Amino acid sequence: MTIAAAMDERDDRTDRYLISYADMVTLLVGVFVVLSTTFRADAERYRQLARAASAVFGSQSAKADSVPLSPLAAVLGRLSPADIEHDSTTYRCVLADEVLFETGSSRLSERAEQALAELASILRNGTARITIDGHSDRRPPRVGQRNLELSVERALAVAMHLVKGGVPEERIVIRGFGASKPIAPEPASPSNRRVEILIAFENEASNHGW
Repeated sequence: MTIAAAMDERDDRTDRYLISYADMVTLLVGVFVVLSTTFRADAERYRQLARAASAVFGSQSAKADSVPLSPLAAVLGRLSPADIEHDSTTYRCVLADEVLFETGSSRLSERAEQALAELASILRNGTARITIDGHSDRRPPRVGQRNLELSVERALAVAMHLVKGGVPEERIVIRGFGASKPIAPEPASPSNRRVEILIAFENEASNHGW
């Protein structure tokens, strides 16, 4: 074989290699486009399902990381209207004041006492840490009482009912914020008068059947 023929053969092999490489790159780009399109379609489908679930179940959040409805969530849900959020290790429940208390008072309603008794029966044998935050609006609750005082008294009332139901008090933290942390822009909005309960587990709540 002459030198010229050998060089022609080597150039031919190089050209075939370049063509094969270009085909592979084209194929990979095509796969990426298909996967990207599929992902966007799935994401949009999930958003549609989340909006539908929100419309059906009201204020209960529909989240990708939420766990199935459990006895704990069911008890908290009976304190409706309630905003409940949960993932694998925490439950957070926002309760309007009219659900829990008499107007301008820290006295629990009968309905609240029943639900909190059920909640205590679920939590008393576990290790979950419970934080109870009291909040108020800027309107004075009654003569001689401050909003900060009322928010603390309400958080304490919820905590003491859980303790009455058997939850060890060392697992409970109460905090009162008065009107310092509104969730509605209008200072006197009823939604600012609330109690928030945060239940945090050391490991996944599903391991406890919650």
